[in-house]
Amino acid sequence: MRQILIGFWIGFCITNVVQASSCNNPKVTVTSFSTEDATILTQLAHIGEFSLKCSNEIKPNLFAEFPCGKVVPVARVADNQYQVSWIEDVKRSSSGSVVVRLFDEEGYSSLRKAQRDGAKASNVKSIIDVTVTTKGAYKGPWVKAELVAAFLIAGVAYFAITTKNKVQS
Repeated sequence: MRQILIGFWIGFCITNVVQASSCNNPKVTVTSFSTEDATILTQLAHIGEFSLKCSNEIKPNLFAEFPCGKVVPVARVADNQYQVSWIEDVKRSSSGSVVVRLFDEEGYSSLRKAQRDGAKASNVKSIIDVTVTTKGAYKGPWVKAELVAAFLIAGVAYFAITTKNKVQS
């Protein structure tokens, strides 16, 4: 009976150690996608897709923290392939790089605790920080076609009236 309990205890400890281990030496490759045409949109979508390989072959559940402080779960789309997405208003959007901090479940709980206690979230160690490149979207021409047409019609009308007045005089 004692050997069975010791066996269960050892199995329980090994299971907890394996589950509690985090990603060691993470290697990340990132690709990003952004909405390219915003002529009729009010919000732009950005997607960061990345592959994460850990040296200890663990596949963690990830959470992403954006610079604004918002934390969202990261979608796993394939083995070692993850995806995170967000939207922003066209008026406030800009091109550049966004640093997204990635956390495993243990880091996420530490981050939430820091947020609850009012501590700085930047003090919580992330697994890795991913830089997602965002592109600016086309927001339409600087000058509307209607305005160009109105000026063209006004110019033709002015030319016609001045020519008519010269011919009549």
